[in-house]
Amino acid sequence: MKKLLIAMGSKENVVEDIHVLSRRYHEHPGIVIAQGKDVRHVVIEKASNLFLAENLVIAIVDPTVSDAEALKPHLNVLKERAGVIVYLTSETSQVPGALEGETVVLEKDRDKRIRERVRGALKLSGKKMTDKAFALLTSRIRDEAILDQEVLKLIGYAGERATIDSRDINAVVTETHEETLMALFDAFSRMDKKEVLAIFESLLMNGQHILAIHSYLVNQMRLLIQAKDLEPFVAEARAYPAFAAAFKRWKDKTGVETSGKKRYLPFQHPYYAFKLSGTSRKISRRSLVEFYEFLSRLDVKIKTGTKHDRILMEYGLLKV
Repeated sequence: MKKLLIAMGSKENVVEDIHVLSRRYHEHPGIVIAQGKDVRHVVIEKASNLFLAENLVIAIVDPTVSDAEALKPHLNVLKERAGVIVYLTSETSQVPGALEGETVVLEKDRDKRIRERVRGALKLSGKKMTDKAFALLTSRIRDEAILDQEVLKLIGYAGERATIDSRDINAVVTETHEETLMALFDAFSRMDKKEVLAIFESLLMNGQHILAIHSYLVNQMRLLIQAKDLEPFVAEARAYPAFAAAFKRWKDKTGVETSGKKRYLPFQHPYYAFKLSGTSRKISRRSLVEFYEFLSRLDVKIKTGTKHDRILMEYGLLKV
């Protein structure tokens, strides 16, 4: 049976705290946060749903006493089937008497609690981290939900060395953005728009500039449009071995010479081209071209100054 968590935190840390606590229930939680007038509707709707996602975690923020009393039977049903977090933001908040669960008091100072979590993980592995490395780590990781996994990566990367320094941070945490960008495109290729938006938000929260995300997407769209051109030459090659042979024949015929090889499909690894081809088959040429044109227009808007670059990018990702 899953426990209901009652967390005592603060308004400044509510999002980060909920993401961290959610990982107690599932490694990759699907989080639904409800507050104010939405609390009753969300809890009742989820409790009455016959089919809930295995990784669902529901967080209700600052429920009133009347909310807690009215929702108690629904929460009792939900906690058997999903993770449930009741998050209280005020120091003077009283835990509603109708609620029963494990109470967690969270450190409100962000730097202090991150330092404690990092120190705890390092101690278990018999390692230390320099102050400069810690400062660099905290400047790059803004989403505390991924802190533990990044520290574990650093511990593994350091190997037998007892101390983690800034060079390790530069080597490991920088790669995280590249991996996440690849995950963004993977979700895009599966047309999983909910996952696309979640990864996009995570990239922004962890300091990745929107122009870097935009540049990556532009390059991928260019490759997908080229993969569309490739389709007639690999129409019967559905399996990778047949595709690789057809791709090589096509590459030999193109005769493209350029210094910017990463932008052209003939110079991609055959397996990566195979994956791109599989994605291009799912999306019409018109949709690919429209999204590419959208990204081109957005590039001008971002560079000339717009207050809505994030909203515009989300709109484009949902529209494809």
